[in-house]
Amino acid sequence: MKPLRYVIGIDGGATKTVALIGAENGKILGRGESGPSNYHNIGASAASVAIKQAVSEARQRAGIRKNVEVAVVALAAVDSPRDKATALRFIRRIRIARKNLVVHDSLAALQAARSGRPGIIVISGTGCVAAGINEAGRYVRAGGWGYLIDDEGSAFDIGARALRSAFRMLDGRSPETKLASALERRFHARTLEDALREVYSAKFGVDGIAGLTPLVSKLASSDEVCRRILNDAGVSLAGLSCIVAKRLRMKHDTFTFSLVGGTFKAGRYLLQPFRARIRKEYPNARIEIVKIEPVLGAFSLAVSEVHARKGEG
Repeated sequence: MKPLRYVIGIDGGATKTVALIGAENGKILGRGESGPSNYHNIGASAASVAIKQAVSEARQRAGIRKNVEVAVVALAAVDSPRDKATALRFIRRIRIARKNLVVHDSLAALQAARSGRPGIIVISGTGCVAAGINEAGRYVRAGGWGYLIDDEGSAFDIGARALRSAFRMLDGRSPETKLASALERRFHARTLEDALREVYSAKFGVDGIAGLTPLVSKLASSDEVCRRILNDAGVSLAGLSCIVAKRLRMKHDTFTFSLVGGTFKAGRYLLQPFRARIRKEYPNARIEIVKIEPVLGAFSLAVSEVHARKGEG
């Protein structure tokens, strides 16, 4: 009997990196975690160190010293062939496997949620992206182009709109909203103007703005501005999802929209408009909020790849 071959699945994001190592039969044997590995944010060198650390920890916990056959590395923001080539170069340098594949993190999340079955995944956290696969196995992704030019419906978008509404209220350009006083308390500021320094500080940044989403959700039941912000976010996310389904020609198919990420915890003022748009456009589709680890999808893709290589041999 031939010895089992080993594979690694890696999910590298802006917050942390997770690696799973296991056998070609799909059994997971070890797990490792390290810091962020979005190389757009921290650079290729730091990203490769984080990936190597996560893999080393997974190997150590699994007690595996043998060579790994395939590694699938799912990374955020690998949006172009150039991005993928850059990531592949620094991953090959750390020699984690004989064959290394780089995929967009939405593909790994889709695999984790749907296990290769037709469906669409909608991810909304700090940023947002939608991706899907149809009966023919065609994969399509939309969104995820970053907070400067895209990410409508993300936590960053909601937080930025909350700040904009509050400060514009001071000028009389936006309706009255409880956001102004709530933000003063959030920033421990005497006036809203006093909070500007922290809002524009590098320390607060994108994650800090995204972190204001729970505040908007909390106020929504008694504040029309907050309800409108959440409603618009739900509509935007539904539109992003529908364009993926449209491109995959799934109008009359029965499939599932899987919702992933902290933004969907915002509650009914976001979810109701989302569901209404989906049900209007795709009446045969189901909608479910799921909690998944995209790294499981990366591991599953690595297992599939090692079997495909075996078949080719």
